[in-house]
Amino acid sequence: VVAAEQVFDGAGDPDKIMIGAGGDYGNLDALVYDAAHRFLPTWVHGDPGLVAIVGGGLLHDKYFPFVDREEKPTEKLALDVILSKTELGGFGAVKAPYVPEGTILLTRFDNLSIYEQDGTRRRAVVDNAKRDRIETYESVNEAYVVEDYEKAVLIENVEFVVPAEGG
Repeated sequence: VVAAEQVFDGAGDPDKIMIGAGGDYGNLDALVYDAAHRFLPTWVHGDPGLVAIVGGGLLHDKYFPFVDREEKPTEKLALDVILSKTELGGFGAVKAPYVPEGTILLTRFDNLSIYEQDGTRRRAVVDNAKRDRIETYESVNEAYVVEDYEKAVLIENVEFVVPAEGG
């Protein structure tokens, strides 16, 4: 990792960040808020373009307790407002596919890029009469890049404390 100082993966029980009662942080919002202020330079803190990019699992763990209960109509309206404004630590939260479980990337969208290596795009179109179809094959060498490491913090190994049985 080129920017190891921008990776927050816990310092406790083998490099896990535990969320919940008795954990490192009481909730995900506290973790993201603290990571932003510990790892990002002060000139980035108030940037309204910062977003928390997560996999679906962490957002599910945060919001499911609110959704999984009976509510009065007024509480339903409040829940709809909360769910429509998905946030982590005061930053907009975006659910993205293929983000590893327990991982959060805090950065701006314009700080992320896709680079394509010149001369590597290949394409073949094959008429496959046996299957009565046209088959298209494409490939390209691509790299996904964080442009400025100072404007990003990667939070890894986030887990929720499992409550003890029997209360």
